[in-house]
Amino acid sequence: MEEFRDTLSRDSDEGYLTLRLGRMIREKYPPKKRAARTVKVIAQEVRRRLRLDDEFEVKVDPELNEMIWSRGAENPPRLIRIYVKVDREEKVATVAPAS
Repeated sequence: MEEFRDTLSRDSDEGYLTLRLGRMIREKYPPKKRAARTVKVIAQEVRRRLRLDDEFEVKVDPELNEMIWSRGAENPPRLIRIYVKVDREEKVATVAPAS
């Protein structure tokens, strides 16, 4: 895998983030719900790190969703590198896998 530095700050409109989901997911949620909760946790983390209001909609790219579910509901990835693009006029943040 390529190395991506976290280039996303609160003021920028696009960049990369690395999310370490291992403990956030595996300790809190039952095995059958881990992949579904991972998608929600990613949206929460993007909102938290960028300090986005509740008015902002966080859209997860289907490719990222497929990557999360590729190993089944019980074993989502522990580490995810994502690309986030924020449209402040439309109040939408799009999350896609870093490629």
